[in-house]
Amino acid sequence: MTASIHAEPESRSCAEGFVGVIAACRDLGLTGVVDDEVRRPHAPVDEFRLAALAADATRLRGLAERLAMSGTRAAPASDWSGRSGRAALGALTVVTGDVAQLRRRLSTGAAATSHAAEILEAVLGRHAAVLRTVSRPRLGGVDLDAVPAALNSGALDAGDLRAELHARLDFAETAGAVAADAIAVALAEVASAWSADAETDGDLALADLR
Repeated sequence: MTASIHAEPESRSCAEGFVGVIAACRDLGLTGVVDDEVRRPHAPVDEFRLAALAADATRLRGLAERLAMSGTRAAPASDWSGRSGRAALGALTVVTGDVAQLRRRLSTGAAATSHAAEILEAVLGRHAAVLRTVSRPRLGGVDLDAVPAALNSGALDAGDLRAELHARLDFAETAGAVAADAIAVALAEVASAWSADAETDGDLALADLR
């Protein structure tokens, strides 16, 4: 697996649209929540690279399929004779067993990686939908730039707007927590699948899972 599934977060958060809404409301005196508090629940999503995991899954599936199609076939024992022949047959039997084990491990790991990519694509899609919802530049049913006039005229109540803002913040925070948990669980399951039959630290190092 590649080492790029987790990377340094980009400077722009996936929650940047919501940050802008909260900043505008902060200027109106409707909340004291600062930008970093808005971004923090979504940091695990910013750090995760779904495209890298999906690319790994595609490569692993292809490799597993190619390995399955090119299985090693041992020659029958009757084709071998003498001490050298018996030694060669023994070596071939060991190699064939090693290839079969590699094929099983690769197939299991590829399936787990593909499953994780599919699950996380759905989870992160729902997370993105939540952020789009809470980032709509409307509050109390009016556009944000019309809120000051609506407050001054009494058409909107500041308490109601604060309650709506806090509901949005809670909704976004919950979505961020769900996404973060899903990422952690999915990657743990992938690591478990790859390490289930690992016999050496070298096996784990090759899979970048130590």
